[in-house]
Amino acid sequence: MTVPSATPVDTTPKSTKVIICIQKMILKRRRQMTENYFVYMPDNRISAAWGCTAVSTGYSVIAPHSDYPPSRHPDDHHFSWSRGRILQAYQVVLISAGNGKLEFGNLRRQVRVTEGSIFLLFPGVWHRFAPDRRTGWTEHWIECRGTAFDFAVDAGLLHVERPLNPASDEINHVFAAIHDLARQDPVLHQLVISTLGLQLLALLCRPDDLATGAGARLVDRARMILMERCGTSQSVEDLAAEMGVSYPYFRRLFREQTGMSAKQYQMNVRVQRARDFLVNTDKSVKEIAGLLGFHSAFHFSSQFKNAVGCAPTEYRRTSEN
Repeated sequence: MTVPSATPVDTTPKSTKVIICIQKMILKRRRQMTENYFVYMPDNRISAAWGCTAVSTGYSVIAPHSDYPPSRHPDDHHFSWSRGRILQAYQVVLISAGNGKLEFGNLRRQVRVTEGSIFLLFPGVWHRFAPDRRTGWTEHWIECRGTAFDFAVDAGLLHVERPLNPASDEINHVFAAIHDLARQDPVLHQLVISTLGLQLLALLCRPDDLATGAGARLVDRARMILMERCGTSQSVEDLAAEMGVSYPYFRRLFREQTGMSAKQYQMNVRVQRARDFLVNTDKSVKEIAGLLGFHSAFHFSSQFKNAVGCAPTEYRRTSEN
């Protein structure tokens, strides 16, 4: 009589199985994170409302002595070195390893791109770039369109003639988050990817000049103090003295950074708070004037009407209706 063979019994402890499963997931994740990829996303009305829509992103490791660019993008994004390319959106490119060159503009100005560099490609501006054949490079990119980037250019925060910038750990972390979301589901995560594009824009616009940065920080601190103390009668001259700078310097710096005087900014803050009081409380005009540091109800009413176009009582009545 033939004795049936026993079915093997898995005696591996449950905890060990869990560890093995986690290790496999980690290895799979690491393989995914090192694989080349690119994705394209449609326009999105929601992200357009806040001024930045991510429309493509990707990651490529270009090995030494490889042809460049790889023949894998749509016709409107692919380019040859001889012809170059013109995009219709902004593209932020991070080179995390290797070296190469970038040429741009009508004069075909050339700049050296080294490991740890980030460059910005502008819509409507001719360009071409490539890694050194000897080193290759690793490139990360995100392409965005929207009014936030346009405003940064108009405000002089981004310069077509200066597209190259040093990268940072913050920029590297943002790109890592972009790749993670794009590899999962780019359309599902498009809104978040677009906000990460805005974060890159903020990092690129952050002043790298120490003096300029110090001046901007001083003005930001002054604005915060003016908001916190809008109910006091402190003058902007006293505020400048408190911050350790002369009033003429403070006045000039504040106007350069905000486009208005510190006194006008202080008045704007007080008027905005007054609007909140008028709409959301039953406090009298005299009480509101006292809470916001005005000399009198008449002074408050006069300043409010100049700013808003109507008297406080009329503003409250209109809001109630």
